[in-house]
Amino acid sequence: AVRFDITLCAPAGEVCAEIDGFSIKRIEDSASLAQSPLPQANEVEFDDAGTAQPLSPPEERLHHNISQGIRPEEGVVAFARAMSLGVPQITVSSLDLTALKAQSALDTAQEGESAGFERPDLDSDYAAPETEVERMLASMWQDLLGVSDVGIDDSFFDLGGHSLIAVRLFAQIKKAYRIDFPISVLFEAPTIRKISDLIEAQIGPQDASGDSPKPKAPERRFTHIVPMHEGAAGGKTPFFLVAGMFGNVLNLRHLAHLLGADRPFYGLQARGLYGDQEPHRSIEDAARDYISELREVQPAGPYMLGGFSGGGITAYEMARQLEEAGEQIDLIVLLDTPLPVRRPLEPIDRLYIQAAELKRGGLLYPFRWIARRVAWEISKRRPSELAQTQEHQFHNAEIEQAFLEAVAGYDVRSWNGNLQLYRPPLVGHWTVSAGRQVNSERAYVLDDNDWTQHAPNVQVTEVPGDHDSMVLEPNVRVLAARMKEAIEAAEQHREAPQDALAAE
Repeated sequence: AVRFDITLCAPAGEVCAEIDGFSIKRIEDSASLAQSPLPQANEVEFDDAGTAQPLSPPEERLHHNISQGIRPEEGVVAFARAMSLGVPQITVSSLDLTALKAQSALDTAQEGESAGFERPDLDSDYAAPETEVERMLASMWQDLLGVSDVGIDDSFFDLGGHSLIAVRLFAQIKKAYRIDFPISVLFEAPTIRKISDLIEAQIGPQDASGDSPKPKAPERRFTHIVPMHEGAAGGKTPFFLVAGMFGNVLNLRHLAHLLGADRPFYGLQARGLYGDQEPHRSIEDAARDYISELREVQPAGPYMLGGFSGGGITAYEMARQLEEAGEQIDLIVLLDTPLPVRRPLEPIDRLYIQAAELKRGGLLYPFRWIARRVAWEISKRRPSELAQTQEHQFHNAEIEQAFLEAVAGYDVRSWNGNLQLYRPPLVGHWTVSAGRQVNSERAYVLDDNDWTQHAPNVQVTEVPGDHDSMVLEPNVRVLAARMKEAIEAAEQHREAPQDALAAE
C-alpha cells in the first residue's frame, strides 16, 4: 500500500483541494474479486464466535441495494457526465433516493429509536437525562455525533466530537436558549450534565417539578484563558499558548494532552468569539489583556509562552511587555508563525513567476490573468462571503478582519531570548532568482519564516504535516515530543545557575 497527501491546484497556482492520507492498495487477485458475487438479501453475518446471525430487515435492504449498484464501466460514464455539468453539487445514484429516505424514516419509526452507532465503551457509566435541558442536549449530541444512547456524563471528545461538530452544537444551543457560548467551554464542561448546569445558571431551572433546583454553576472568570486539561494543578511551570488567527483553541487540544497532565496548559482565545464583544484591533492591546488574565493564573514569572500561526505574533508581544515589566521569559514557541508583514516579492521575481505561468498557460494566460484580476477586484467590493455564512460560524469574519488590521500595524521589535520555531516541510511553487522558492501564496519560502532578522537566537525544527495538520493527530505527536524537549531544556537552563550559586 502507498499512502501520501495530495494538493490539487488550479493552473494559476490557487489551492483547490487538499487530501490528507490518501492511500492506494494493490489487490493481487482483482479478476476473481470482480467476479465474486455480491451479497444477497438472504445471507447471514457471523459474530466473533463464528455463530451465524440472521440479517435484520434494514441490513437485508442494505445488501439488496448494494446488489443494485452500477457496474464500473457505467460509473466512468456517469462520472464524466457529472463533471461536465458544471454545477457545484451533484448526487449520482442507481436507486430511487426519495424512496430510500422514506424507507429510512420508516425504519427509524419502527425501531422506536434514533439511528446511530451504539454507545462505545467509555470510562463513565451510562446515565440517562433527567431534566428538560439534559434531554434536549442529549438529542443534539445523538444527531450530531451519530451515537445512540448518549449519557449525560459521557465526554464529548470520547464520543468522537471535534471542532466542526462543536461549532454546530453550540449554534443549536444558541438557537434553543439564546446563549452564546464559545466552543472552548467544552474544556471545562465536556459532558451534557456540565453544559446543562452552565445553561441553567443563566436561564434558571427548566423543570416544573417540585424538586429543589440544582446549584448554579460558577460564573466564568476569564474571557481569554482556557484550561486545556485537568493538569491545571500540576507543579510544573505553566505553558500558555495563543490560538491562531480565528482565536479558537479547540484544535490545540491534542497538543495540550500530549505535553502531559503534570504541566498546566492554558489556551488563550480571542475576544469577540461570542457575545457582543469587539475583537482586538491592536496586537499590543490584545497582549495586554491576555497578560492581565495570565497573571491571575501565574502572578509572577518565569513564563513560557507560545502561539499557533498568527497567535505567535501576540505571544511574541506578550513576552516583550512582560520583560518590560521586569519578568523573566524562559521560552517562546512559534508554531509556523509568519512575520506580521512578509517581505514583498522583488520585481525580478514577479517576472519569473509571470514567465513560468505564461509558459504553463500558453498564449491565453494574459487574458485569464486579467479576468481573475477583475473578478478579484469585484469580490473586494462585495460583502464578505464569510460574513454571510450561517450563524454557527460565530464571529470568524469579524475576528479575521480585526486581526489582519492589527498585524498590519504591528512593529516587530528585536528579542534575543530563547525562541523555538516549529514548522512543516517547506513547499515551493515557483523557482525565482538566485534559486529562491516562492509558495502558492506568492511569499518567499524561508527556513526560519524570516524571524532571524528580529530574533537572532531562533531555533528551527521541522515537524510532519502542513500548517493545519501539524497540531492534529497523528502529526502532533512529533510536535509534542519536540516541544517537551525544548520546555524541559528551558527549565533545566533556568535551574542550572541556581544550583551553581547553591554550590558556592
